[in-house]
Amino acid sequence: MDEFIGKRIENYKIISLLGKGGMGMVYKAFDEKLDRYVAIKVLSDKIPDNPRFIERFKREAKNQAQLAHPNIVTVYGFIEYDNLLGIVMEYVDGESLEKVIKRQRRLHIFDVVYIMKQLLKGMGHAHSKGFVHRDIKPSNIILNSEGIVKIMDFGISKALNEKGVTRTGAKVGTVYYMSPEQVRGKEITLTTDIYAIGCTMYEMLAGTAPFVYESEYDIMEAHLKKEPAKLSQHLPAVPEQLEKIVSTAMQKNVEDRFQSCISMLDALANLDSYLADLQSKYFVRIVEDPKKTRIKSVFATVFLIVTLSFLTVFVFNQVDELLRSNQMPDLQRYNFETLFKEGEAGVTFTKLLSSESNTKFNINSIKFVDESFGFAVGDSGTLLVTVDSAKTWIPRNLNTKFNLSDAYFFSDGRSFIVGEKGMLMTSKDFFTTSSLASLDRSSALFKIYFIDKYSGYILGSNGLIFRTENGGENWFKLNSSSNNNLFDLSFINENKGFIIGWRGTILETNDSGQNWLPIKSFTTKYLKSIDFYDENLGLVVGGAGSIFRTEDGGETWTKIEFKNIGGLQKVEFLNEYIALAVGTKGIICISHDRGKSWKQIESNFFNNLNDFFRTAGNKVFIVGANGTILKLM
Repeated sequence: MDEFIGKRIENYKIISLLGKGGMGMVYKAFDEKLDRYVAIKVLSDKIPDNPRFIERFKREAKNQAQLAHPNIVTVYGFIEYDNLLGIVMEYVDGESLEKVIKRQRRLHIFDVVYIMKQLLKGMGHAHSKGFVHRDIKPSNIILNSEGIVKIMDFGISKALNEKGVTRTGAKVGTVYYMSPEQVRGKEITLTTDIYAIGCTMYEMLAGTAPFVYESEYDIMEAHLKKEPAKLSQHLPAVPEQLEKIVSTAMQKNVEDRFQSCISMLDALANLDSYLADLQSKYFVRIVEDPKKTRIKSVFATVFLIVTLSFLTVFVFNQVDELLRSNQMPDLQRYNFETLFKEGEAGVTFTKLLSSESNTKFNINSIKFVDESFGFAVGDSGTLLVTVDSAKTWIPRNLNTKFNLSDAYFFSDGRSFIVGEKGMLMTSKDFFTTSSLASLDRSSALFKIYFIDKYSGYILGSNGLIFRTENGGENWFKLNSSSNNNLFDLSFINENKGFIIGWRGTILETNDSGQNWLPIKSFTTKYLKSIDFYDENLGLVVGGAGSIFRTEDGGETWTKIEFKNIGGLQKVEFLNEYIALAVGTKGIICISHDRGKSWKQIESNFFNNLNDFFRTAGNKVFIVGANGTILKLM
């Protein structure tokens, strides 16, 4: 049926073939009446005389047309052309979750929660209208160009009050995600979809379906009688709460599962405080359109962190509103030639390259001792070393599986790494040898920073501040007057400095860091990174793309209107005029006017970005989710 390409069917001009399935073809078309792209699903000409397939095809259009929700593909109409049947539906510019999993192997926890919340909202709406999908699986979940989850293919869905919804011996669905009651051909309920959602969530986290065997019979037997391998076997240190959510969704007995999408959503919401301590992020794909530049495809392949209190709340609530507004030009991407003219302000970048890290774990921090010698640390005890300016990275075994948040290295070999469970690792020889201590086992440590070779600070969850005055030999706890997570600090002179954190927390010192007192905040969003160029000019970035600027040493802050759909994780002045920021969904932002206005670089790298480091030679190294290491040169 490729002969349709270039032809018109009613008011639709067929542009290209999007895909093939068991029931037919899906084409991209242009609606010349309404001036928009659509997808047209055409029933295969090999089965038009089969009443069962025709009925299923018509039922898909009818059922899906009754479901108006941002997370469900919208059906616009039904067409008949030259004895062919077609469903006209929303064109989704993105890719299936199945493809994302194949490409990423497994997804970061934040991305999983980000997707699951939207998936549950969409299916919750379908359930509220009395429909059970019966075939939830990664290939039926699309991640569109703005990071929104779209559920498709209601071809075998049925209304709960529809005759024939219970039929002994009728097995509908896909075997890898089929509930025990579907295997038995028994009555289906809303929890049938919950089981398939659990299987899908398992696959996102583990990189494999719960049960994989050579025959369909063995897979169905496993759904009936076996328990899947624990997620912790695939994903070390997976949160116990998350494993319990997946396990509950996949219970054999329908009574033991979540009884609604809302109850599963509530369970995921209870993870937010835990995820807030992990600091991680999302993926996004971006592309240049001839008419306008727009975001290309997700992920994030997120959650960052942006803590999921951070990330998910503002992503869910703001993306749709942004797309409905007239603010898309604010999201325009720029190439390097546009942003970095030769010699401008002393900074010139011409390309962004990917460096092979040989790890799929998230990388949370990167530091260089000189132009060639650098370190990167991340989840599950990841420590990578380069001696050739990030051309190659060599893993170094730390004998730990703790998630590592940040590191600091002195040129004399003194080295420090902080992470979860209050972990502090120290070394005198760049971690050829090391020692391990815990400053506070009940908390996570996020940041380590030295003012000079003697004075340094460690920041953590629950308002933790530790200080050293002897180069890290000993650390003592300070009273922060805060119970919130603290993420970053900056001194503007010998006496005055700021610490920022969760829920807009700002602490100030005027006595060289001996005491830190809370001051009135200018936002309720989390604040993640702070940097001052001098005693007056400073920047702060954080949740929902927040950027704040001061010209009076932090006495007053002005919000910069830079419309964004994800959190920013790191900001730094490259010189007096140019500042760089990175964040979730592959965001790289640049300012050429001392932080007054910002533009977004078209990077074509889609993983969440957590940190960057600029060397004295003006090279910038960026790290992020799933082992991402980029070189801005």
